[in-house]
Amino acid sequence: VKTLGYLLPTNAAELMVVLFATLIGWPLPLLPIHLLWINLVTDGLPALALATDPVDANVLSRPPRPRQAQLMDRAFLKRVALTSLLTAAVTLVAFALEYYTSGDLNDARDAAFTVLVFSGILRSFGARSNTDPVWRAGLFANMRLFAVVLASFLFQLAIHHVPALQEFFSVDPIGF
Repeated sequence: VKTLGYLLPTNAAELMVVLFATLIGWPLPLLPIHLLWINLVTDGLPALALATDPVDANVLSRPPRPRQAQLMDRAFLKRVALTSLLTAAVTLVAFALEYYTSGDLNDARDAAFTVLVFSGILRSFGARSNTDPVWRAGLFANMRLFAVVLASFLFQLAIHHVPALQEFFSVDPIGF
């Protein structure tokens, strides 16, 4: 459930960003290579690390889920929808601000791409628990997840600062 709760909002946000931009006549905020990077690296690796997350300490104090209970109940779908909408909105705002202030489509795409990647990898910590905030669930309780998030963060920065990667991903250097 943690992995689904992590993957669905990111993928739905990607769809919303592209769909909204297309519907209102904006240029595409994300290139195909950006979507591939997000889906293969910044989605896949944290999802695998979430699958190895330690079991909640209070799992045995909760009653078992009824057999008829759905894996994706109404509360789960609401969390996915809210997270997707917020992620897509922030990504689109970053794209629009950069596009309309600088007039540079490449800079606007860089902003949307980076916001979407960073929001996704940082949200992986929040996907660890539906009841506890990040600081209570423990930032370092899953060192695999922490290492994957750190590596993904560094890879994303490298994309913007290593010339060969800049060319491959069609991005420019970004300021810290």
